Amino acid sequence: MMDVCRRLSCMWLAGLFVVCLFGMCLAQPDQMMGQQMVGHPMGVPIEVLESGHGFALLGNESHIMRLNVEALCPLEPMQVRNLMASNKSLDEIRDDIRTKRCNTTYNTTYRGSLMLDRSIYPLVNISISPSGNNSTTLWADVLASSPELVSEEPVNAGRITLVISSSDGGIVGRGQLELNRTERAERYAVLLDMHPPMHRYEKNNAGDRSH
Repeated sequence: MMDVCRRLSCMWLAGLFVVCLFGMCLAQPDQMMGQQMVGHPMGVPIEVLESGHGFALLGNESHIMRLNVEALCPLEPMQVRNLMASNKSLDEIRDDIRTKRCNTTYNTTYRGSLMLDRSIYPLVNISISPSGNNSTTLWADVLASSPELVSEEPVNAGRITLVISSSDGGIVGRGQLELNRTERAERYAVLLDMHPPMHRYEKNNAGDRSH
């Protein structure tokens, strides 16, 4: 009888942890953008850090643009077992993963992508850091979109720099996107309406977060 109770208890804890991870996996603004994110495995806790949509301006041209950057926190089997055995509530486990484990104890990695019109570009070497006036600066290298690739190897296609700050009751991202799609580099002025993040890193863990 004790073995049956212990087995049922383990099944309940496992289900609770799966629900916790599912709650942290937020939907992509566009499913295709998620498919273009490279360099990190699926099935780990995910949190959308920066997401927005707006325009990229090149001379008299206006192009629709979307941006999505996520934080991933891979957990080892022992870490999962420790969380399952901690008797914490769902909210406590979620908070523990987000603040204590993803921010300090374990390495958090980042992945992202941007969509320019109908072309999707994976983002790599993403760096997010706080800057003056309660703003955040985002840098990332841009890889060539799939239709533009002539080989299976990733090709650097440019770079994006974005300053994210509050503006008139909302959150705005302003910056520059440089793409090397022709013989001359194209430099776009970027203006995005950013979505409020579900969770911000604790202030005492603020600093350059480059991956």
